[in-house]
Amino acid sequence: MTYAILGGLEHPVERTGAELAERIGVPAPHFSRTRRELVEDGWLEHTHSEGQVKFFRLGEKATGRQIVVPIHDRPTA
Repeated sequence: MTYAILGGLEHPVERTGAELAERIGVPAPHFSRTRRELVEDGWLEHTHSEGQVKFFRLGEKATGRQIVVPIHDRPTA
């Protein structure tokens, strides 16, 4: 729910796990463990890292969108 409120359907949440844990009132280790489980199950997805800080957004299960890798046009002979 926190990721949906702070990031919406498309944007990563630009806050650390410790900041989010404090915001919702849970211990940081508990938050990190739960977030890892949500990523494994497809509810969250890792978008990028800055140093050792990882950023996430809602995953396919949470949004209903499918993650599609674009196919580049190939020249035909």
